[in-house]
Amino acid sequence: MDLLDRLNHLTRASVEAIRPLPPQGSPIANDRYVIKRTAEDCVHAFDNQLRTKIWFKSPPLQSHVIRRIRGLKLFAESHDQGYFDDKKGGNWTWLELAILEDERATSPKTNEDGKELVWLSHPNKVGSSCYEWLQGETFDKRRDFLSSLKGGNVIAVRLCARFQNWGIYVRNGYLVIDIGSDDDPVPIRPIPLHENTKALARRSVTKWFQEAQNPDNDTALELSLFINAMAKFQSLPPNDQLSYYRIAGIHSSPRNVPWNMGNGPIPYNDPNLDERIERGEGGAYCMHNKVLFPTWHRAYMMLFERTISDLMMEEAKSRRHKQWILAATRWRLPYWDWAAEPCLPELVLMEQISIVDAWDPVTRHAHMRVIPNPMYRFQMPGGRPMGDPSYGDYRIDNAGEGPWDACIGTSRHAISLYDEQRLWVQGHTDVTKTNAALQRPSWPSELAARDLTLKDAVFRLLTANYCTKYDHFASTKHADSPDHAQCYLSLEGIHNSVHNCIGGNNFLSGLGHMAYVSVAAFDPVFWLHHCNVDRLLYLWQCSNPDKWITQIGGDDGAETDLVPFHRSGRRNDFFNSDGLRRPDSLHYTFDDMESIVDSDGEICKEYLNKHINTLYGPVPSAFNDPRKDVDPVINIIYDRYALDGLQYALHFFLGRVDRNIPYQHQRNLVGSVYTFTFPFAGPNGTTRCPNCRQQAKAGVLSHAQIPLTRSVAQDERRTPADARNYFQRELQWVAVLDSGAKIPSKTLGNALEITLLLGANQLPDGLEGEPNFSGYEPVGFDWKNAEIRDTRV
Repeated sequence: MDLLDRLNHLTRASVEAIRPLPPQGSPIANDRYVIKRTAEDCVHAFDNQLRTKIWFKSPPLQSHVIRRIRGLKLFAESHDQGYFDDKKGGNWTWLELAILEDERATSPKTNEDGKELVWLSHPNKVGSSCYEWLQGETFDKRRDFLSSLKGGNVIAVRLCARFQNWGIYVRNGYLVIDIGSDDDPVPIRPIPLHENTKALARRSVTKWFQEAQNPDNDTALELSLFINAMAKFQSLPPNDQLSYYRIAGIHSSPRNVPWNMGNGPIPYNDPNLDERIERGEGGAYCMHNKVLFPTWHRAYMMLFERTISDLMMEEAKSRRHKQWILAATRWRLPYWDWAAEPCLPELVLMEQISIVDAWDPVTRHAHMRVIPNPMYRFQMPGGRPMGDPSYGDYRIDNAGEGPWDACIGTSRHAISLYDEQRLWVQGHTDVTKTNAALQRPSWPSELAARDLTLKDAVFRLLTANYCTKYDHFASTKHADSPDHAQCYLSLEGIHNSVHNCIGGNNFLSGLGHMAYVSVAAFDPVFWLHHCNVDRLLYLWQCSNPDKWITQIGGDDGAETDLVPFHRSGRRNDFFNSDGLRRPDSLHYTFDDMESIVDSDGEICKEYLNKHINTLYGPVPSAFNDPRKDVDPVINIIYDRYALDGLQYALHFFLGRVDRNIPYQHQRNLVGSVYTFTFPFAGPNGTTRCPNCRQQAKAGVLSHAQIPLTRSVAQDERRTPADARNYFQRELQWVAVLDSGAKIPSKTLGNALEITLLLGANQLPDGLEGEPNFSGYEPVGFDWKNAEIRDTRV
């Protein structure tokens, strides 16, 4: 039965039997509800001026309720004054539906053209003095009424009369609202822009948070709205498709729960569970080791950003001053630039956070309140572990992959066998270990501690002549014939390393959610991290405006559907990469724009070079005396599925390795490759990730690069021969599991190929120029002899 039938066929008796709309905060099932008023009311006109009156109205509607409304329809008894002078003159009494900004508003909202948001429901019967049961138009998703509703808005039923002696009399009004399934497709839209407003900038989380510490600063209102919205977001139940739990789960877990596809979860006890997951009926929308990795996550960030923005706007509208609404309008998701600032942002460090609770716009006095910080960790609503049976088929069932089903909250470097207090159950961050992983000092010690391989990798990635093709830049997916040595470096590969550094992947010293693809998105820092990944894509696009995905169709094409992100409420109408190419069309940009555009607002190549060189290049003084430098890199081809998806890492060292310290904490560690995978099949063969299994069957390989230049003193690489001799003495490597145990490289299959290359890099004469990297040639190196052979756990 289509929607028109669902509402048009209703008899008076069936309408009067419909349940009232549940109060805010109560669960709302897939059903019909009413908002009603039985009392009599009327409106009279005395001249040619329109007279209106709000008869009754809905409570403020929350975004997660609005998106589920399939349609609404007004039923009511009414009549007019009972006579008319000239029937040809028309009918001048009617009922209409209006959208009010909030519950305090007394007149309809207006659109960008200043037109009131009102729609005719139905005209009154002409010349009748007896009440008659009438029904209005059906407003479904094909009408612009529903698309005009925003979080916090109110639907009002309005009585209208015009011209002398005309009047409308009403009683027994029922506004029927048809609520659809919470699993129906949700169109993903950018944050709306107001008229004549340019795309707003996503800002550095460090600068944004610092500004917000001054309660007299308007940014403090943004922070307050953001924290309150995140807390509300995280409190929504797992069966709510726009809850934090469900949106985080899009990344991988629970594997049996689809998102935005019009279906509920596949029961865990379904005998065909694995077959249905293999057919794509479940979740696990893995988009790793694929060229679509950056754009899939761009759509993911847009969904998260818009969801938070809607919740912030709802909160703002509940306040009494427009400054709150202006703050909600200004906000965009901040990013964490972990390459320039390799330590956890202050926003995610504190278990408690102080925010503005009330604010006087006249005195600008702020009353502060301290609340639990939802950016420190996500905790399950209800305070039960993620695998608790009370969550039904929405629970996480990791089938032995890790302790995730036992976690109530998310952790970073804290889930350890040695944690006698079991702080990790509630969620905990070991700040020292996390920052140490991000700030691994280079060797030798006289080099600056922040001259990291990570920072150098980003510097190279954004240099225009380094990664010259989008497909190489975007993904770790290995092409059969790479164009040149530089193309082994990728955005996805750098992203993998950061995930591991933030989370930790050693059960002895401490692991965390961010290091495991199946649960990474539950950690709130994930969104700041991936906002920066999207920013790096944006900066690369600024340097390479004409370069894009080369393939059109297939699994990795510019027009390939980015499931499960719908462009509209129609099934199978998904975003593709072409539709996400320009961030400004998605109503955002980044604060980097302030540094890279000229007075006409156009990107200036010299400004862009200076910006990248300053943020990620060597110290500025190095650009004053540019010279050609020996540039060593390690290129790796590996099979990320060699252990059936079990995560492993390759660590590279320059110098002595201490047997008593875990490999990832070694002082002389200069670079690592993390597979960022999870077993694509459970212990009993159950399917966890269809995409991973398909890639493994197809023999798809991956690649990575470790730049070594900033880890080797200048004296050790004055010539290629010097560099070669140095590496023969000092370079070691090892393959390890996330338990910390070494594994022989032969267990990783014949595909593993590690190559040491020497090339040349030359900085420009000044920060405005472009560095040059060229001439890479492989160097003979005994990798078998350099492999560390001791065993440890």
